[in-house]
Amino acid sequence: MSDDVLVVSGLRVEFRRRRQSFAAVDGVDFAIGRGTTLGLVGESGSGKSTIGNAILGLVSPSAGCIEFDGRDLTGLSRGDRRRLSSQLQVVFQDPYGSLNPLRTVGQSLVEPLLPDSGLSGSQRRARVVELLERVGLRAADMGRYPAAFSGGQRQRISIARALVSRPRLVVCDEAVSALDLSTQAQILNLLSDLQTELGLSMLFISHDLAVVRYVSTDIVVLRGGRVVEKGAADDIYLAPRNEYTRALLAASPTPDPARKAELTRLAAAGEAVLSQADARRTTRTRSA
Repeated sequence: MSDDVLVVSGLRVEFRRRRQSFAAVDGVDFAIGRGTTLGLVGESGSGKSTIGNAILGLVSPSAGCIEFDGRDLTGLSRGDRRRLSSQLQVVFQDPYGSLNPLRTVGQSLVEPLLPDSGLSGSQRRARVVELLERVGLRAADMGRYPAAFSGGQRQRISIARALVSRPRLVVCDEAVSALDLSTQAQILNLLSDLQTELGLSMLFISHDLAVVRYVSTDIVVLRGGRVVEKGAADDIYLAPRNEYTRALLAASPTPDPARKAELTRLAAAGEAVLSQADARRTTRTRSA
């Protein structure tokens, strides 16, 4: 059996705008090993969330292959996708928007378990209580509604819901960007602990390279729908080779003034290179 739980090969996703097609993702390749986290980082519009949506079946790839546990996901029917959902879960950016405000926490968390006919009602409840306690909440919270919780608590509930069906892969799409810094740190620590305890594989999508480095084993940097750099998380963070990666690092907050100054210098030096590359791309697009 392969050591990779997810393999993305030559992924291309196209959208139509004003009767013309454009590639939001173009030729992306990466793999996620069992029990590891791949960080997918880039600015807004880089294609990172589109890749996550393609993996989740929310958009259709124009080309390429997405293999989950050796099975190609790109040609699956809606029914097959639904049956696969217990093994492939997601935590979205907005925890309040992803929870039904008319359902209690217990109702939201038990829903992914309903298709499992092998579990009794008491077993489902025990699973929900176990996950709530694992993310730092209480069994008594099952009867409360999402509006009764803070943003950080709602994100803990979203994480519990994603894990209650015991998935093999979790996609975290900007899962901490809507939270304040102290709550971000708590959620990141929680995700790291849960990954160690449960042997999870994760795709962690974010615009913040410093956050991605904290939770990731490897990092893929995207720009304009294409991979510009990838490698081990510490290598990408401490010794970035690409000018765009340096610019992302310079935009991330860092407590070390000397490193911040060095990153800013490197980003400024690479700005001209990036501008020239953008100009060449625009010229080729107009010519085509």
